[in-house]
Amino acid sequence: MNRRRFLKTSAAAALGLSAVGLNNRVLGANDKIRIGIIGVGIKGRLHAHHLLKIPGAQLVALADPDPAYHMNTLRDKLANGETPVKVETYTDFRKLLDRKDIDAVIIASPNHWHALHTIYALRAGKHVYVEKPASHDIWQGRQMVNLAKKSGLVVQAGLHHRSRNCWPEVMEYLKEGHLGKILCARALCYKRRKSIGRLDAPLSPPASCDYDLWLGPAQDEPIFRPQFHYDWHWVWNTGDGDLGNQGVHQLDIARWLIGQTKYPEKVVSIGGRFGYEDAGQTPNTQIIFYDYKPIPLLFEVRGLPVRPDINAMPVYKKTRIGTIIECEGGYVSEEAAYDNQGKRIHKFTGHGGENHLPRFLEAVRNNRPRAAACSIADGHLSTAMCHMGNISHRIGQTASPADIAGMIRSDTLKGDTWRRMLEHVVINGVDLNKNKATLGPVLSFDGTTEQFTGTMAEQANALLKREYRKGWNVPEII
Repeated sequence: MNRRRFLKTSAAAALGLSAVGLNNRVLGANDKIRIGIIGVGIKGRLHAHHLLKIPGAQLVALADPDPAYHMNTLRDKLANGETPVKVETYTDFRKLLDRKDIDAVIIASPNHWHALHTIYALRAGKHVYVEKPASHDIWQGRQMVNLAKKSGLVVQAGLHHRSRNCWPEVMEYLKEGHLGKILCARALCYKRRKSIGRLDAPLSPPASCDYDLWLGPAQDEPIFRPQFHYDWHWVWNTGDGDLGNQGVHQLDIARWLIGQTKYPEKVVSIGGRFGYEDAGQTPNTQIIFYDYKPIPLLFEVRGLPVRPDINAMPVYKKTRIGTIIECEGGYVSEEAAYDNQGKRIHKFTGHGGENHLPRFLEAVRNNRPRAAACSIADGHLSTAMCHMGNISHRIGQTASPADIAGMIRSDTLKGDTWRRMLEHVVINGVDLNKNKATLGPVLSFDGTTEQFTGTMAEQANALLKREYRKGWNVPEII
């Protein structure tokens, strides 16, 4: 037994794992990295097609509890392509993980499965690329970080905006003081979301779906949304709203650009689901304030259009979905810098981001977890911040516009953001005196213990860890 194998076996013993489950393949420079994908929805299919273009990568297996959703179609399309690719398909992901010839997995399953799929994969000795958001609650995210550290395997979060070429240039530009003092960081998710509808009677899952396996750790609750797939994003049992779906990308970059590697001390949410009544539970309009010092961070979600007769979305400082750094002498909005009159004064390198998955594969080939483009620790922190904002919302109380304005009137930044949100919903025909927004409590957070403290801490801490369905518990990993 060589030293590497001995260390891996010892690590397995410490985790209570079987040495048989470890990945024994030592990859040479010319060896193919053999990959399986768990979850074949929109993201899973995108990753599959991306892998076909990456030298040294070989897609060999797919797993999805509803094979008729997209998996079987993708399998057949790959087999009949110009360059045929044969992949095995499984309804039960555990059969994919049992294969000793698979080196790494991409997890693109629904949010409520991300943690448990990652843990199963690590215990099977596979390197892991896990899609955003990294977890479905803060506690399970910590278990993912702990196991990744113990395993010695590569675990990369799918926050691919991290790999865009512009950000190192943006950081240097801001550091050199071209725009003066930084006033705040802002992340936006202005993404059109229409009503998902509501059924009078619960929906039956598709006959092609192994529903017990699809649910996994989630509770077996009645489903009133007409569309079974994708719209699980807007229900707390399985999703995290647009804050966790799209916004985690922009929040992650905003935090990164202002150099924050720890949790904010306080968080508060204002928002609601406006403009329609449907089966969705998550906000389609939301503001979250993260009390970082000296540079505060704000997040905004908008799902309603710029006005009812136009399906386009509003724009703030040149962007709809993106990250903005506001300074005394202007602002950076995504890939460009502007003066305070909105004139572009500098252009950074183009979009990029396509090398996020290749960087993961390179880390796998070299067996270097620290080379991951976005570590699971970073992915956990940014995802946990999304959960913090949603927790403030979920335990909040409805309040009138006057009450909300009174609460934030001493803070110009909050006040201006609230006024823009109020104007936006009024234009869309929403009367917040009748359909009131939810004002969350200002929650204090101890980043060391990952626990809320102070006002309403008991209610907030109850949402740090979900109740797991029997047989699908995320284990505690110390």
